[in-house]
Parts: sequence; structure tokens; C-alpha cells
Amino acid sequence: MTQGLHRNILRAITIFIGSYFVVLAIWILLKEPYGIVLLDITSNLVGILTHAAYVDVHRENGMFTVVFGSLKQRERAVAVSIDAFTYNVPVTLAIVAALLPFIRNKARAILMSVAFLVSMHAIYALVLEMLSFTIEGHAVIQALNKYLFLFMHRIMTRCEPFMLGLYLFSIHIYLRPPNKSA
Repeated sequence: MTQGLHRNILRAITIFIGSYFVVLAIWILLKEPYGIVLLDITSNLVGILTHAAYVDVHRENGMFTVVFGSLKQRERAVAVSIDAFTYNVPVTLAIVAALLPFIRNKARAILMSVAFLVSMHAIYALVLEMLSFTIEGHAVIQALNKYLFLFMHRIMTRCEPFMLGLYLFSIHIYLRPPNKSA
């Protein structure tokens, strides 16, 4: 391996480790407001799709509880743990930060990375909340929703940081800064 490659690998590792602790400290402060805003948006959408009125979201004992109600259905509460699907955010953003020196259009890469994370979290919360409305529904819809939820859960807990890192590495590699020594 060349000296330049060693330097690039060492730089990426150093940036990853440093940014991980910075992002972790920031994420600890932003996790709860992020969860409330995300659940508020997805709960309103679930309310529209299921013809149930979204009533409230509140935090209790480390869990968020989303309450729905309607005239036709009894009031139901859906417990959602934000930690279940967002605990990888610091690692994911540290991977993004480690790859940024090799990407020319950094703002675009950051924007796409954050959009990817937020959309994955929104889909997860949406499917989780929708699952509570299909429990008594048709067996096919219930099975499809459970499969989609389990699929999303596996992706969120195991693959999310690496999918985003692979995306940035493979798609944005052509955006690398030109070699200054040439």
C-alpha cells in the first residue's frame, strides 16, 4: 500500500473516532425533541390513513406513547421507543464524517445522508404505528405489515450505518477532490 493510502485511512479513522464522540454528545441532547417531532408528523399521517384522530404524544419512563382516538374506534395508545431505531445515528453520522474528505460536494452528501436517516426513521415509526391498527384487521394486511415492520427493524438496527457508508463511498466517489500532487 502506498504512503498516501495509509495517510487517507489514518485520516478517516481519526475523523470517525473524533466525530463519533461529538455527534454522540449532540445526539443525546437532540434525541428527545427529534423523537417528538418525528412521531408528531408520522402520527398525523397515520391518523389520516386510518381515519383515527391523533390525540397526543408524550414521554413516560423512556418510552414515547402516541394516543389515537375516534368516534368509531376506542382510544388506543401505541408505545414507541425512539432508542429502538435511532441508536445507530451517532455511528452513521461518524461514518459520513469520515468519508467527507473524499467527497467534493460535501453539502449534498450531508443533506442526502440526513434525508436518508430521517426517511428511514419516519417509515419505521409509520409502520410501527400502522401495525397497531391492523391487529384486528385482515390477515393478509396484518402479515404484510408485520413483515414490513420486521424488515425495517432489521435494517435499522443492523445495516443502516453501513448502507449509508456504502452509498456515499460508491455513489459519491466520483466527486473526490482532484489529486493536488498531480
